[in-house]
Amino acid sequence: MDSQEKFAKEILKKFKIKNCAKVNTLVECGVKMSNNDEGEKINSTTFKSLVGSLRYLSCTHLNILYGVGLVSRFMKTPIMTHFKALKRIL
Repeated sequence: MDSQEKFAKEILKKFKIKNCAKVNTLVECGVKMSNNDEGEKINSTTFKSLVGSLRYLSCTHLNILYGVGLVSRFMKTPIMTHFKALKRIL
């Protein structure tokens, strides 16, 4: 197991999403996200930590780069829709 794969598994464990299903598309088509969206607010520190972890991982996994960049726009006031999009990347 290389260090990047180990790091990815640690991210899943840290954020308690080890039992997630794989998807073919990392960014859901047709979903529009905005800073003005309404929804359940989530802890921005947790959101920022996950975005940072995925940014580090994107150095070797370029396929997640677009999705991470897209979701990172909402770090100031993340809501559940943004967090679900971030979890989909994992």
